[in-house]
Order: sequence, then structure tokens, then C-alpha cells
Amino acid sequence: MPDGVSEILRLVDRWEPRTYPVRWSLRDTITYAIAAGADARNARSLVWESAPGFTTLPTFATRFAHDALLDFGSGVQDAGLPSFAKALRLTLHRPLAAECAEAQATAALSLKERSNERLVVTLDVETGAAGERIASSSLDVHFRLPGERSPRRPSPDAGAAGAPGGGEAVEVRESVHPYQAAVFRTLLGLTADGRVQDAMHIDPVRSRELGLSAPALPGEVTLGIVARLAERHLGPLGVSGLLGAEVSYRSPVSDADELTIAYVPAADGTVDTEVRNEHGRVAVRGVLRFRTGPRTP
Repeated sequence: MPDGVSEILRLVDRWEPRTYPVRWSLRDTITYAIAAGADARNARSLVWESAPGFTTLPTFATRFAHDALLDFGSGVQDAGLPSFAKALRLTLHRPLAAECAEAQATAALSLKERSNERLVVTLDVETGAAGERIASSSLDVHFRLPGERSPRRPSPDAGAAGAPGGGEAVEVRESVHPYQAAVFRTLLGLTADGRVQDAMHIDPVRSRELGLSAPALPGEVTLGIVARLAERHLGPLGVSGLLGAEVSYRSPVSDADELTIAYVPAADGTVDTEVRNEHGRVAVRGVLRFRTGPRTP
């Protein structure tokens, strides 16, 4: 067994549930919304605190796992195995406050899949305050093993016809701008200090080595874009109030991509979602869950 795999398995075995203090400010929630492409023109209620209905972009809850991810990253960075986020599940137990001084996140790490070809671990994070649950998230991290072949990428036209769930899709196009990744890096305090796990989000040279035209947009930002645009464009269909998401990450999104997003809303509040990058490849696919409400023509 490769030493890198053994090191990761030892980390999983040693990891006891860990608790982290969680605090966020109004500046944090607005900064995240701007990173997801919101501004005073297209999403005033996310970036202008004096706006009627000012609220927090629900996918900001992905940030509650930040300290746990740092611990996890430091534990695997010397294993020598490239890794990438494979799937994310998020559940909101109540609407997010714009700021919070005292919350706690408890993180558990487990082995999801292990074979000669695949190694996948799951980081589960539960966040709460004053005895009340705020959000739960679960992230699957896939490690590329020595000798593992990269999965064959589908052709740009594969699956392009129709909608993810086979119904009538609402299609939205969105331009990603380089400032969005920069804003997110500022929020997290990331810099180009040699940390390998951050290189593809920071270093243009490393990004080109991975086949990207520019640094990759972090998955949390991509999910924020998808959730923000869903409420904006599906509001007339009764879609509002994100309750959760379950998505898989298929291909990188560059911070200079032109995205095509297909939404297929259902009567039960679920929205099948598929995001394609500028090369026509599926970047994200999954389901968003919203509150059900009256539908208007």
C-alpha cells in the first residue's frame, strides 16, 4: 500500500470529533455574496444591508467548515496524493443570520470508499449556537492514487439535449469574473504562500498545468452562484428560501468562464441543476432544495 494512502488512513483513524469556534461578521457575509457575483444591481438584498429584505446568501454555510478543512488539509498535505472535492451536501436548519459572535462547529472524519483504484473520505460538520442547530454539511474528498487513470471526459455535446431531470429547463448564462476568486481568497485569508492544496485557486501557472485558462473558482463560490441565480430566475415559479443542496463536482470552473446553468424546478421544491463550463463540460450537477410556496404565472 502506498505510504500516502497509509498516512491518510491513519489520519482518519486518529480523528476524533473536533469542535471549533465559529464567528462571522456582516462583512464576511457580504464579501461571500460579492464573490458569488452579487452586486447592488443584480442582488441588492445580499450586499446592501439597508435594503428591504436584506439577507445572507444561504450557501455561506459552507464556510462554517473552514477551520475543520484547514486541519484536514494540514493532515494530508504531506501524503503526496492529489485531492479534489467530489461531492457536497448542505442542509440549513434555520435561516442564516447576517452575523454571529458565538457558534460552534463539530467535525467528524470517516472513510467512505477504499479500493485499489479509489480512496474517498468524508468530512461531516454540524454547526449550532445556543443549543440550536444552524447548518450541516458533508464533503467528499477524492484522492488520486498512483497509477489511477483520469476518468474519460465526456464530449462537450454529451447530455446537452434536454434537462437534467428530463423536464422543461430554465437556462441561465453567467460570466465569471477574476475578481470573484480574488474576493473569496481575501475572505479566507489565502495567499500564494506555497500551500499545495490552494495552488489551483491562486497560481495561474499551476492552473494551466491542470488544463485551466485561469485559476479555478472554489466549489463554495460556484455553489453560491448557482443558488443566487436560482432564486433570481425561478422566483416567479415560487422558488425561494434555499433549504439545502446535494451536488457533485465534475469539471473545474475557471474564474474567467462563461457558465451555462440549467434548472428544472419541481412542485416539491426541488430543483435539478446542471452547470456547464465554457468548454461545454458538466462542471456541477445535483439538486437544490427550496421552501415550497405559491406559484405565480
